[in-house]
This record gives sequence, C-alpha cells and structure tokens, in this order.
Amino acid sequence: MLIDKMRTALEAVGIPQPAKDDPIIIDENANLSIIAWGDPQISFVSPLRSARLSSACRDLENMQGKADVLMLLGDICEFGKQAELMMAAEIIRGAGDKFSNFLAVSGNHDIRARSYRPQLERFNRFIKSVNGGIAGTNEHYYFSTEINSYKFIMMGSDSTAFESSHISNAQLDWLDRELASCGGRPVFVLNHQTLDRTNGLPVTWLGRGDWRGSVGKQSDAIKETFERYKNIWFITGHLHYGVSKYNFEDYGAYKALSLPTVGVLNHGSFDRNGQGYILSVYDDKVTVRARVFGDGKYVDSNLPGAYFEVKID
Repeated sequence: MLIDKMRTALEAVGIPQPAKDDPIIIDENANLSIIAWGDPQISFVSPLRSARLSSACRDLENMQGKADVLMLLGDICEFGKQAELMMAAEIIRGAGDKFSNFLAVSGNHDIRARSYRPQLERFNRFIKSVNGGIAGTNEHYYFSTEINSYKFIMMGSDSTAFESSHISNAQLDWLDRELASCGGRPVFVLNHQTLDRTNGLPVTWLGRGDWRGSVGKQSDAIKETFERYKNIWFITGHLHYGVSKYNFEDYGAYKALSLPTVGVLNHGSFDRNGQGYILSVYDDKVTVRARVFGDGKYVDSNLPGAYFEVKID
C-alpha cells in the first residue's frame, strides 16, 4: 500500500530530533493554550515533509503540560490522497496525549484535485481519526465549536478551487451570525488563505499580485463582516513565509495572524523548517510566541514577529 511506502521512505530519511533543553511550558494560568501550525503538506514524493512534522510532534512530546488545542491551518497534504491524510494523522497521533482538542481546516492542496463532497467526507474522517478531533458535518467545510468557552470558527471553500477559496453568500451570512453570538469575547476564525493586501501581500507571495495568496474575490466581504465586531483572531496559513514583521497585523476589529509552515519550506529571511506559534489567552490579553518546533527552540524574541502581546478590548 502507498502508506506503507511512505512509512518506509520516512524511516530512510530519518526524523530530526528536536532539542530538549528548552521545552514548551504550558501556562496553567491561561484560559486557553493553542499550538498553531500551517501547511504540513504531506506528500509521498517528499518524505522530508513527514519527517519535519514528526520532529515538530516530538517537540510536543517533550512539552510540560497539555495544550488545549492543536490546530492545522490547511494544506494537510499535497494531493488530497487518502494515504497522505492517513500518514498525517498517524504522525500527529504520536503526540496525542499533549493536546485536548484537534482542529484543522482544508487548504487548496487538500481539495483542488478531488471531487468536492467525497473529499469533504474524507477530510472529516481524517480529523476524527486524531484524538480530540472536532469536525463539522459532511455538508460543507465551515462549522464552529467552543473550547473553554471560546468560539472557534472554521471556514473553507464552498467549491473546488485551484489556489484561492470560494466563500459563498451562505457562508458569509453564517459567519456574520456566528460572530454576532460572541458578544465581543475573543473569537478565533480559522481559514487557509489570508485576506488580500494583508500579512505582507504581495511581498509574502513573491510579489505576484495583490489577490494572489489570498482568499480571492470574497476578501473585501469578509473584511466588512469582521469590521462589525471586535476581538477577532483571523488565523491562516498558505503563504509559507517564515517568522517576520508580516505574520501579525492588527486591523482593530480583527487581528490577522499568518502562520509559517511546519512541513514545507518557508520563504523570507528566517527560513528554518518546522515553524509555528504558541498562543496563550488570558482575561485581558493574548500572548503569541514563535517557535521552531523542528529544532525544539523558541525564536529569538528580537526577531520581528517572534513574540508579542495583544490586549483584549
């Protein structure tokens, strides 16, 4: 089977061992703790990606405490294959006792070469195969859930698309209702692509035009929806851009946090493999700290985007 070949290739490549002298320490005083990763993009043609994800999970195994949430911001795999999703789940389950809930949204690589409804069902099976996995229905990719009294809103394309997303009017109306129900409390909106002209676009998409790398045509409509509320954290992946000044941008009503990739190569001046963020949510603030999970080390706080705090209005 293909997954057996992937395991063999992974064993041949070897899994880098992250350092253990600077472990993640979960703050028990936080209301909510989140491990956030982007784009594992597991592929049978590149076992190095599986090795990087495995190394990041081994860093979690060394963690002191237990995170409330592990989230993956899309492009779980390269071609949307069942074997790729199975491999990703198998790797993540190795650190399964280090997080209570698992969330994932679909990326363009997960759906673009597949029939929409069968792939949605396959994607939900992947999520549920990881301990603590929370998935929606098999009607559409978007759904919401609550963890520790905080709402998480998962978005996703309403049709197969190659690079951008198609966010239907029905999903926009649903998003509006979900945000209205939060009463100003911090809410976390997860989507694979960021909004156009945010998070350093077009620089962070190699200068290929304002809309490229973004949700696409519905970007302005999503922005307008966000601007009716406050304390929204819009967390995305897709850009494959390492920790920098572009990863976090504060637009008042919403905060745009773009994640580096944990699996494929990162662009930008800080291009270490296996990057991601750790968020700690308190009554009055959210702290965000970048880590190279593949190395088992935090990013130097002097690097722009490596550490910051955001007050809750």
